[in-house]
Amino acid sequence: MRKHHRFLLGMLVLGALLSAALLYAFRAATTIIAHYNPVPRPPKIHPDYTGTAIPPNIAPLNFIVRESAARYCVRIHAKEGPPIQIQSRKPKIHIPIHPWKKLLAANRGRPLHLDVYTQDKTGTWKKFETITNTITNDEIDDYLVYRKIKLSVMWKDMGVYQRNLQNYDESIILHNSSFDSGCVNCHSFLNNSSSNMLTQVRSPRYGTPMLMAQNAEVSALNTRTKFTPGKVGFTAWHPNGRVIAFSINSFEMFFHTAAIEVRDVFSHASDLALYLIDSNKVLSTSSITRPDRLETFPEFSRDGRYLYFCSAPQLPVERYREVRCDLMRINYDPKTQKWGQLETVLSADKVQGSITQPRFSPDGRLLLFNVSEYSTFPTHQAQSDLYIMETETGQFRKLPISSNRCDAWHGFSSNGRWIVFSSKRLTGRFARPFFSHIDETGKAYKPFLLPQKDPTFYDSLLQVYNIPELISQPVPIKPKQLTTGILAYEQAPHADIVTGATPGLPPVPPHRPQPPSTYDQPWLQRE
Repeated sequence: MRKHHRFLLGMLVLGALLSAALLYAFRAATTIIAHYNPVPRPPKIHPDYTGTAIPPNIAPLNFIVRESAARYCVRIHAKEGPPIQIQSRKPKIHIPIHPWKKLLAANRGRPLHLDVYTQDKTGTWKKFETITNTITNDEIDDYLVYRKIKLSVMWKDMGVYQRNLQNYDESIILHNSSFDSGCVNCHSFLNNSSSNMLTQVRSPRYGTPMLMAQNAEVSALNTRTKFTPGKVGFTAWHPNGRVIAFSINSFEMFFHTAAIEVRDVFSHASDLALYLIDSNKVLSTSSITRPDRLETFPEFSRDGRYLYFCSAPQLPVERYREVRCDLMRINYDPKTQKWGQLETVLSADKVQGSITQPRFSPDGRLLLFNVSEYSTFPTHQAQSDLYIMETETGQFRKLPISSNRCDAWHGFSSNGRWIVFSSKRLTGRFARPFFSHIDETGKAYKPFLLPQKDPTFYDSLLQVYNIPELISQPVPIKPKQLTTGILAYEQAPHADIVTGATPGLPPVPPHRPQPPSTYDQPWLQRE
């Protein structure tokens, strides 16, 4: 009994000590620092989460205070609700997720303030100027899908991932380790919905399926015909969900000996075609398969009446710096499969550059696109900028959120109030996903970086993000389902040609599997 009593007494004492420690920590964390020396400038923090607009459903924007100190204190507050106060001996600031969510939810449309204090070794506190961001009323889609690939010429580690934007959870949709280190690229969704997804695979062993995931089922589409090689490039869904526009690209990577961006891509050929889901047929026309032009980056108008795309003159590789794309469109009727007249929407001469990657806002009112010095592939341009055009008036402008490095692979949220894009603005080498709020007037606000649990996450990451796509719900397809679709590609029926509707595409030579040695050196390939 005495041992039992001593045990109970020990537990009571331990509980009291823990309670006292927790009470002390709580008081220390919530104590307002009354005496400090003001610093007449904002604090240096990384990532740069200052002076921007953030959605009310975003994960905590953890950051590092880049000010030397013995102790740090950060107080986050708004008009409604209790403030969040964090004290740390280290400059990494980890914001607790549940108080953060409550604070943002209670203050939609209001400013969010952030006070940073630092204490030196003598115990003296400093307070920097308050950082103020704005919590918008407009939520962002809950999930972001992107491809991550190492910055190298090898394809040994690449995959398509999805990230929950309300927290830091990331999961694999498809990784190339599941199909012999092939290439997985260029995913797309219908109306920001995970119910309709496309992604392309290129594997010397398993072929070149276009994987279509609809209603939790996967199909491996074989678009190879006598006119189409089966290697699908960029895709776009028709609003009716039954037609897919795709490009057929023949790219070659080359390198500059001295340049800000040493890699570059030249397009030897590029055409467009449509895949009709219900009939497993391919359709095209001579207007989008001209032998003297490069047609790429398809995008349907939101009313489904027009196919927009980018078109540049076909030039020899020695004149690669003269390749500049115009923005074109052609009328298309999915009921009759009839094509209209080709139109120039915006010329390269007018923007003094090459127009690529057109993307419509959900209401069709705005068209977001990219302008670079030259090329049909802006990802490896030292500088490429984001432009926006009002479709009713044709007026266009460069967005002030563009940086002096490459900004590309952009898209809208389902409500049209957010854009996401990949940018190399941080280092000039590694593309990272950024978000920017677009208000009802079309004004774009200062972009902010995709937040991570560890604010130093990007500093040592040797992977790049491309093709970020916002979706409203997580992709329901499991990686195993997609892998099974790849393995079943050989049994997939070949697509057929719509009779008399594909006059512009040249005949495709017989398929010859690529040896693994060539595949391991992708810069030798023309895709």
